[in-house]
Amino acid sequence: MAKLRFRKALRSRLAQASGWLRPFTTREEPMLNEERIMLLVLIIVVGFSIAVVYHYVMGYYFGKPWPANTFLHIPEARFYDFKLVVRQSAALDPFGEDIGGFTGSPFGQFVGYLFSLIRPAFLQLLIFFGSFFVAFVLMVKYHLYGLKAKLNSRQLLAIFAIAFLTYPVLFGVDRANFDLLVLPLLFLFALTYERQKYAASTVFLALAIALKPYTAIFVIIYFLDKRFRDGLLAVFNAVFLTAFSLSLFKDGLFLETKKYSAALSHTVDFLSGGEQQVFTSDLYSLLTVIMRYVGNVLNTEINLPAHPWIRVSYAVIAGLLSVYLGIRLWQKPKPLWKTLAVLSILIVLLPINSHDYRLIYLFVPMLMYLAADERARNDLLIVIMWGLLLVPKNYYHLQHPPQNIGMIINPLLLIGLLICIVPDAFSVKGISSSLRFVWMKAQSIGPARKLESPRSG
Repeated sequence: MAKLRFRKALRSRLAQASGWLRPFTTREEPMLNEERIMLLVLIIVVGFSIAVVYHYVMGYYFGKPWPANTFLHIPEARFYDFKLVVRQSAALDPFGEDIGGFTGSPFGQFVGYLFSLIRPAFLQLLIFFGSFFVAFVLMVKYHLYGLKAKLNSRQLLAIFAIAFLTYPVLFGVDRANFDLLVLPLLFLFALTYERQKYAASTVFLALAIALKPYTAIFVIIYFLDKRFRDGLLAVFNAVFLTAFSLSLFKDGLFLETKKYSAALSHTVDFLSGGEQQVFTSDLYSLLTVIMRYVGNVLNTEINLPAHPWIRVSYAVIAGLLSVYLGIRLWQKPKPLWKTLAVLSILIVLLPINSHDYRLIYLFVPMLMYLAADERARNDLLIVIMWGLLLVPKNYYHLQHPPQNIGMIINPLLLIGLLICIVPDAFSVKGISSSLRFVWMKAQSIGPARKLESPRSG
């Protein structure tokens, strides 16, 4: 009798689960917002659970050390990024000889100095993480359900899964990288820009740029909307924050600028040399892994970082791709979430050595997408790719541990997501259309200049 009740209960649960999954597996029309969220959370929870069980078994039962027993960085370097910046900046001399192979932006180092003033010292990380998670949870709740909404258990699970179980967040916390401070600023930038509070948006974007200069790519959004003054204002504010920070350091503005340039050059050489190609999601690391494998097959060594001309060539190609996609966004304006998604993908995909915590930038357009009323035929594919980017994938390690299979999968997922978001940009018709668009714009400028030339006689 007990077995019969168990079988009935099991059949009931399986029927319930199959009914819940049916909208995703038999879809012939665009997904609703709640269905997007449910599928994303399912991918996150399942992906996180499998990773935890796998690495626990590898470490506890098979006795394998790092990196097999975790999907995070080496335990001895936990919170290293935060501790390094605070240590460098405590004496207001962040760009001296003791830069630890890395140097942050001047404003980022100044923020590190402010954290160094907090006593007792254990409160530094507590405030750092606390401020991030409070802001992040509020932004997730705002986009998915609204700040004033009363949440049911399923909605609470969705917020918890996105905020606390996603791989980019966990990896960012493990490293305690300042990208955790940049993410809320980008949320506020997108929010104020969407509400047409452009002056406020320039402040938040300037703070983000001053902390992490590569976020300057988002200035393109102002130029696409012909808000040139606001774009220049954001850049000016970021430059001001940088100069202000340098002027407060030990040796004053000019000498500190010189020291910063030298430290930055050292950091670029260090990162581009290949020593830090671990836990990365960029295209350059993917190409390095592929060429190294080809070299092994051919019984020769092919190491891309060892050849400076290859790095230069890659930078040129990456720059041209960025310009092309910028032209495409200018030619055919997209919803704000799509523009942010394209630019966020480029931030992760194109720079050399984009570590996995930089994947958190995808949260800004992702949450806007989940809240958007826009529907598309490829919604299912977009949600799946976004979800897979948010789960650990460090199951198989390559010939140079701790390099893992995630260095291959993540760039491919980013490329696939980019194609899904702007598919027209990668068709022959789309490319030729953009070339004609640029040619017509160039021709329209030419006659205007002729008309402005001085009249004869």
